[in-house]
Amino acid sequence: MSLLTLLGLAGLTGGLALAQAPAAPASPAVQQSGDSIAPADIAAVAPFAGTAVERFGVREMFVQADLVVKSVMIFLVFCSLLTWAILFEKLWAFSTARRRNRAFINAFRHGDTAQLTEQASGSAVGRIWQAAQAELKHFDHHRGSNVTADQINRLLQRMSLSASVVQEGDLSRLGAMMGVLATIGATAPFIGLFGTVWGILNSFAGIATMKTASLAVVAPGIAEALLATALGLFAAIPAVMIFNKFARDINGFVGTLDNFCAELLATVSRQMDEAR
Repeated sequence: MSLLTLLGLAGLTGGLALAQAPAAPASPAVQQSGDSIAPADIAAVAPFAGTAVERFGVREMFVQADLVVKSVMIFLVFCSLLTWAILFEKLWAFSTARRRNRAFINAFRHGDTAQLTEQASGSAVGRIWQAAQAELKHFDHHRGSNVTADQINRLLQRMSLSASVVQEGDLSRLGAMMGVLATIGATAPFIGLFGTVWGILNSFAGIATMKTASLAVVAPGIAEALLATALGLFAAIPAVMIFNKFARDINGFVGTLDNFCAELLATVSRQMDEAR
């Protein structure tokens, strides 16, 4: 242990002595080689130091783009904003329609006539019920003393037709702007591709004008052109997904209306049989 302690103290003392010793001057050969390398290094690093400050982002691509490419980009951004506006409007419309339909169907199944009359005009199933009630009142006003089965069948057919007319009107209102979503989803990639082709044509025209095929000449135009394609996909992909989502919702809404129509006709038929 004593020997190890002495060796440690000796090593520590030697290290302190080396640390306090002045640095030896470099040899002339090394200084000359360093002097000859330094300007070359500075010259090599200088261009990169200048270009590192420059930035070529999306904003710069849009500002430097051709007028046609810029118009394509603006149109695609407008299509994207319209798609998201339709999404929020449809979400609100479908949620409101579902809530009102559920409330009216519950009132119908509980036989609350006052609540049915109050909520009829605010829901699709309520408007179907109103059309069926109008046909039923007309039948009660014009029927004779004896009601035959054929008359009841014709009444149920008229009620079904009236309900179908009302149902088509409600589905048309819910399906509004769905064609716009389908159009954006189908055409936006091709519109962006048109902007891309136009931008690449301008890039090749620049090569012919400047008589150089340098990447620095071609790259900005190609980047602007590819930005148009990216915007086309950015507008088309959400439009297709939103269209498919609301197409499924409309199919479910159709099922709800068809089921209510069947339930309504069955209730009227049962009442007619009991009255006979």
